[in-house]
Amino acid sequence: MSELVIHGNILSQPVRSVVEFCMLSNIEFTHKDLNLIKGEHLSEEYTRINPFQEMPAIVHDGYNVWESAAIIPYLADAYNVDNQWYPKDIKIRARINAYLHWHHQGVRDILTGYLRRKIVGPKFFGAPELTPENEAPLRAKLNEWYTTFSWLLSETHYVARTQTATVADLFAFNEISSARLLQLDLDAHPTIKAWYEEIAAVPAVQEATAGAMEVVKLLGGL
Repeated sequence: MSELVIHGNILSQPVRSVVEFCMLSNIEFTHKDLNLIKGEHLSEEYTRINPFQEMPAIVHDGYNVWESAAIIPYLADAYNVDNQWYPKDIKIRARINAYLHWHHQGVRDILTGYLRRKIVGPKFFGAPELTPENEAPLRAKLNEWYTTFSWLLSETHYVARTQTATVADLFAFNEISSARLLQLDLDAHPTIKAWYEEIAAVPAVQEATAGAMEVVKLLGGL
């Protein structure tokens, strides 16, 4: 049996996405936690696994891969995955891959970038609090994101414009679930809210996000 180790903290949205994909694809793995606050991702040991010192990274039978959007197709090929989350149909995979390429700039930079500057940096890493003047452009980008993301969902109800939920939806969901700390107004955006609630109801998503959502609750985001 092949050995797969996923390195990273479950508070990381990309880590959760990879974990959920493995759970939904019946891929056995070991999760090795990294404490970001203690700087474990900067250790010499982890840098040998991911030279960019970010999470997640995997080690599969001694072979290391980093970047979550690269990990997914690697695992799909390595474990012969063909399910709704990442089917072998090349046209569906192309849609999923296109979303994953866009995701970092179109969702993660906006939501998690704002989250880091407003909450994570000041609370955990000693960064200065955002002033209203500095926060205004971040809030403006968030408001633009609501419109863009609603449009993205408008064709098929799923982010990669596929007929069912896929791993692309997992990636998007995990960013939004953490960004609830920004007091997202999903009620004002029913298309996003309906999609969000559907993905949130997936048992593997509930299991993988439970710990992270407890932290969000403690910080006042739910």
